[in-house]
Parts: sequence; C-alpha cells; structure tokens
Amino acid sequence: LRKTRTKGLILKPCANVFEINAYPDADFAGMYGVERADDPACVKSRTGYVITVANCPVLWKSTLQTKTALSTMEAEISALAH
Repeated sequence: LRKTRTKGLILKPCANVFEINAYPDADFAGMYGVERADDPACVKSRTGYVITVANCPVLWKSTLQTKTALSTMEAEISALAH
C-alpha cells in the first residue's frame, strides 16, 4: 500500500439527494461443486455489503460466513444478521 499513497478516488455525491443506503448480499456455498476435503472454506457462504451515502460508497466488506449454511435462504438471513 505504500506505493499507492498518491492514488485515490474522486467521489461526486449527489447534492440534491442525501440518502444512506445499505446493500447486503450472500453467495450460498460459493465454491459448491469444486469442494476439496482439505479446504473447509469451499462450502462456506460469502457475505458482503456496501453502504452508500449520497450514492457514493463509503464502506464495503466481503467475508466468509462462520457457519455452513444449508440453503440459500439461510445464507441470506445470516448475511442480514451481521
């Protein structure tokens, strides 16, 4: 990251709209079908979210869920709970 200190983003928020929005999502068993017995992360679902202020992203994250979801609905509910 040291070599990118001079890099940055220019955000142009909408002046007439000041809204805070959150967009969560989950990917059920992201690597389903390519499981490996030695890699327990293969069956984990992925949770992600983006939070925007005035239509500009200010916070985002993507991570593996800690528990193994047994369905798409369970993965989505787990994403909303965090």
